[in-house]
Amino acid sequence: MLPIPSFCAVKYIRWINIRQLGDGLNGGFYGADVAQLQQLATTMSSAGRMLEMQRLALNGRVAGTPWPGPDAEIFRQDWKTVHSRSLGAAAILLQQAAKDLMRQADEQQRASAAGGASAMLSLPGVERSPEPRPEDLHGRSPAEIRTWWFGLAGHQQQAFIRNHPHAAGNTNGIPFDARIEANRLNARLRIDWLQNNDPEPRLNPWILDSGYPARFAAEHEAWRKRQDGIGYLQNVVEDKIHLAAYDPGQSSIVELLGEYNAATTTVITYVPGTTTNEASFYDGGPQAVPNRLVQADTSGSTAAFVYKGSEFPDGDLVEAFLVEAKSDEFVAASAPVLAAFQEAVDLELPRDAQTVGMGHSWGLRNVTGSEMEGASYSKVIALSGAAMPPGWTPSPGTDYTSYTYPDILLTAEANGLVGENYPMREPAFDKHVYAPPGGLRPSEMYSIDNHSLIAETVPENEEALDDIEEEISGR
Repeated sequence: MLPIPSFCAVKYIRWINIRQLGDGLNGGFYGADVAQLQQLATTMSSAGRMLEMQRLALNGRVAGTPWPGPDAEIFRQDWKTVHSRSLGAAAILLQQAAKDLMRQADEQQRASAAGGASAMLSLPGVERSPEPRPEDLHGRSPAEIRTWWFGLAGHQQQAFIRNHPHAAGNTNGIPFDARIEANRLNARLRIDWLQNNDPEPRLNPWILDSGYPARFAAEHEAWRKRQDGIGYLQNVVEDKIHLAAYDPGQSSIVELLGEYNAATTTVITYVPGTTTNEASFYDGGPQAVPNRLVQADTSGSTAAFVYKGSEFPDGDLVEAFLVEAKSDEFVAASAPVLAAFQEAVDLELPRDAQTVGMGHSWGLRNVTGSEMEGASYSKVIALSGAAMPPGWTPSPGTDYTSYTYPDILLTAEANGLVGENYPMREPAFDKHVYAPPGGLRPSEMYSIDNHSLIAETVPENEEALDDIEEEISGR
């Protein structure tokens, strides 16, 4: 077993700005070049994030590499309890060093701008604007965070976005335009990591067990999907795609379609279904239906958030459909995350605008679960929706509608295999059932293609899409 060196503490210098206060100090002032400090801080922050991403990737490789025997178990335990934690501590230390460097650079810049009075900035008892930090967000509700944000000066807001893009891009209550700006930086960091720290897996011919080829193929496919994201993320960096949240470590990605502003009259929170992951966004699949609805509003007053703000049932098909999608505990964990996001949406909701929660398949479980956590929608629309969580009841004042084809989920629901309280049975839902392209044959009752069709923008689904569009635009 090869030893992995532990990480030593990283020490860094605190620069002190001292300006001449009288004849007793000669030589002007001692300090640092602001641009160089900022560049060093940015480098350290980027290195910390990349180190954390690499740590997470290595965790998966260590756990997934086929290596039987007691030496392997010792190594995995050492990795988990010692080496991985050391990497994590080093990443945190780099981030903290970057924060301190940036704070020192800002102090140096303010001191230099103030001329002879700059020394007063460092004197005890002299007030100065505190540098906003992620710790300022702890324990605050989205509404309180929004108030905190607008209490900052413009340069403080920009400093927070620049220094703490992860917090700025993913915290409910920070305005979405600022989150989008921060997530352009997060996308750039992710691209850097993918290009520099995610090498292509290589087949090891010395591993002879029969399951290795399948495992290697799965590992290589996962790598390929990550690399496929570079083009999508580059569009984010170039402001062609707007991300309202982006945190790969938390399986979170939320894309905003259209403009969410004072002119918005309809805002849709669209939650795609089972097996959706970040890679699903790269080819536009989850965005198809909400984008159709946004584009159909020629006034430009409809916006849509395509939401995957937490882990979804996205393992292998058996695990995703038969375990996670059915699990009440799984939706109970994800629903509060959506409810918190929806609270942030409501904070920016123009007066008299309507909110639409739309869920395909398992996504409907997430939407209705968020209602149980306090979220409220003007309309809830189910697209071949899965059963609501136990204890759900319709919210007064919310309109509920279900659209579906005969499909495998509806057949399973009708036979009591995947929950009892499903949209096509629940009296609160207006129900729309469409004839599938294959006609009303018995085999269509078990079609997975029909289950997907309701969430696709293809000619065969045009009638359903027109009805959905009419329901939303008719308010």
